[in-house]
Amino acid sequence: MKPRTLLQGLAGLAAWGCLSGLALVRLWAVLYGRVPGPAILAAAAALAALVVGAAWRLRLVSRLLLPFGPTWRTALLAGAAFFLGALLDTSYGLFSAGDMAIGRLPFRLACALGSGLVLAGVVLALATAARRFGRLELPRGRWLLLLALAVNVLTALYAAGSATVYYWDSNIYWSSSTMLAGQSLDLAQVRLVLQSVITQEYNYLLSWPISLVMRVLGTGRYVYLFAIANLYVLPALAGMAALARRVRHGGVLLACATPMLLYTGLTGFVDVAAAGVGIWAFVIYTDQERPQSARGILTGALLTLVFLLRRYFFFFTVSFGLASLAALAVRRSQWKSFAAMAASGVVCSLFFGQSFLVEQVLRSNYFDTYSAYDQGRWVDAVMLCRYFGWVLMAAALVCVVWCLLRRPAARYTALLTLAQPVLCLLLFTRVQSHGQQHLLLYLPALCAALALGLEALPARRPVRAGAWALALCMLGSSLLPRPQPASPQEIGSLAPLPTFTYAPPQRSDLAQLVALRVYVDGLSAQEPKTAAVIASSFVFNSSIFDNTLRSAGIPQPEGPKTAVATFATVDKRDGFSWAALECDYLIVADPIQYHLGEENQHLVTVLAQPVLEGTGIGTAYRRLDVSFPLQDGVTVYVYERTRDIAPEEYRAISAELTALYPEYAAQYHSPV
Repeated sequence: MKPRTLLQGLAGLAAWGCLSGLALVRLWAVLYGRVPGPAILAAAAALAALVVGAAWRLRLVSRLLLPFGPTWRTALLAGAAFFLGALLDTSYGLFSAGDMAIGRLPFRLACALGSGLVLAGVVLALATAARRFGRLELPRGRWLLLLALAVNVLTALYAAGSATVYYWDSNIYWSSSTMLAGQSLDLAQVRLVLQSVITQEYNYLLSWPISLVMRVLGTGRYVYLFAIANLYVLPALAGMAALARRVRHGGVLLACATPMLLYTGLTGFVDVAAAGVGIWAFVIYTDQERPQSARGILTGALLTLVFLLRRYFFFFTVSFGLASLAALAVRRSQWKSFAAMAASGVVCSLFFGQSFLVEQVLRSNYFDTYSAYDQGRWVDAVMLCRYFGWVLMAAALVCVVWCLLRRPAARYTALLTLAQPVLCLLLFTRVQSHGQQHLLLYLPALCAALALGLEALPARRPVRAGAWALALCMLGSSLLPRPQPASPQEIGSLAPLPTFTYAPPQRSDLAQLVALRVYVDGLSAQEPKTAAVIASSFVFNSSIFDNTLRSAGIPQPEGPKTAVATFATVDKRDGFSWAALECDYLIVADPIQYHLGEENQHLVTVLAQPVLEGTGIGTAYRRLDVSFPLQDGVTVYVYERTRDIAPEEYRAISAELTALYPEYAAQYHSPV
C-alpha cells in the first residue's frame, strides 16, 4: 500500500472517530429516553461513516476545503478553526449528562474533537467560497461618508432629546450588553455567549460586540444606540449600496426610501443586524455572474446566521429557501446554487442551531402558545403601512412585476424577490401579528425589488428625479413630528407614507414613574420587602417599573431596594406566577392594563380585578394612601398584603385559569 493511501485511510479513520463522538452527543440530546443508548451509538457511528464516505466519494476536500491550495495558509486556517471548535464546543449544553457514561472524559474528548473538525470544515468551505466569489466592488465617494455622518448625527439628536422609559425588547439587549460589559473579558465570557445560543431566546451574540464598545465609552443609552448604529445599521446600509451598485447613488436612494431601518435601531432593536445579514444574502445569491456553488455556500451560512441572531428570522430563512426553489421555474440552470445553499444551510443549521430547531421548531406547539400575539390581519396591514407606506410597497411591486414581464435577464431575481416576502408573510401571520421589529423581515426583499426597479429605469433625468422624489418623501414623512399611537389598534387607516417620527420620544409622566419607583423602594427602609407589578400595557408594566431610573439617567440609590418578583402576563405562553401571592406588596394599575387584550391576559385579570374591587383574594390586601397618575388616564396604586393567602384562594385561581385553558392545566396547577 502506498504511503499516501495509508495516510488518507488513517485520516479518514480518525475523522470517523471524531465525528462519531460529536454525532453521539448531538443525537443523545434529541433521542435519549426515546431510543436505547446502544441504538443511538450505532446510529452515530453509521452517520459519521456516511459523512466520511460521502466526503471521500465526492472529493469534497480537494473541491471545497482548500481555499489556498495545499499550502501552509490552508493548514494554519484549518488548525485555528479546529482548535477554537474543540475549545469552545457547547454540545454538552444541549442536555444534562449527570452521572451517565456519556459524560465521561473519553466521550467529551471525542465530541470536542468532532466539533473542531466540523468547524474547520465549515470555515474552510466558506473561505474557499469567498475566494471563488471574488471581490465585490462597492460604490465609494462622499455620498456614503455623508450618509454615515447623517446616521451618527441623527443618533446623537435622538438620544439627547429622548425622555422616556425603555422596556421589553427595546431594553433587553441594553441590559444584557451592560451585564457583559461589567464582567471579565475572558474565555469564560466567550463560552457564556455561545451557551446563550442554546439556552436563551434573547441570546448574547448581538450584545457581546456592543459590550466591547461599552467597556470603553460607558453603558449609557447613547453609547448603546451609537453601537447599534455603527455596528449594525451601517453594514446594512452598505448592503443596500451593494444591491444598487449598478445605479449612481443607488445605495443612498434606498437608505432614504427606507428610513425605518435606522429608526428601528434607534428605538433599541438590535434586530437591524439580522436585517442587514438578510440584505447581504440577497446581494450574494442574486449575483448570477459569480460561481453558483460559491453563492450557494455563502448564502446558506448567512441564512443560518440570520436566525441565530434573532430567532423569528427563521421565517426569513425558510421563505428564502422556498422562494429560491420557486425561482428555478424560470431559470433551471441555477439549480447548483440552490443545491449548494440547501446543503450549506442544513450543515450550518444543525451544527450551530440544533437546540432551536429541535426545541422551538420541531417540539414546540408554537402556533398555539403564541396565539395571544395574533391581533388580526388588519393590525399587520396597519403596521406595514405605518413603517413602509403603501406607496413604497406598491412601487416595489410594480418594479418586480415589470421585471418579470419585460426583463428576461432579471426574471430569476424578480421571482425570488416577489415570492420571499409573500411566503414570509403567510408563514409569520400563522403564528402572530407583526410588531415593529418584525417588519425587518421584509426589508431585504423590499430593497432588492427597488434596486431592480432602479436598474430598469431609463437614464433620463426626469425619470431618475421621480425616484429621488419618492425616496425623499419617505424620508421627509418620517422626520415630521406627530403624535404617536400607544398601540396599533388605535390606527384607523392605511398610511401612504411612513407615519412614525424621528422626533425623540417624551413621556409626560416620567416624574410620576420615578416617584413610584422611589416610593416602592422606600417601603424596604426598615426591613427587606418584596413586590409584584400586576399590569402589562405600553403605559405601565413591570419592565417600565424596573427600568425607570436607568432610562431617566438617575443612578440607582445606595439605600434599600424592594425586590420585585416576576409576574407572567400572557395566557398559554406563561404559567401563573404563584410567587406574587407571597409578596408583601402588589403594584396595580387602574384600569387594568393589557397589551394583548383582556381575552389573552387572564393572568393579569385574575389577580388585579379582585384586588382593585376588594373581593375574594383581594380582601387579603389593603390599599395604601398614595396614588400615581400616569398618562392616558391610568392610575397606579400600591396594595399591602395583610394576611397569608389561603390554600382555597390558590386553588380558586388555578380552577379559573384551568377552566379557560384545560389543555394547559399543568401550567396553572396550584402549589398548595
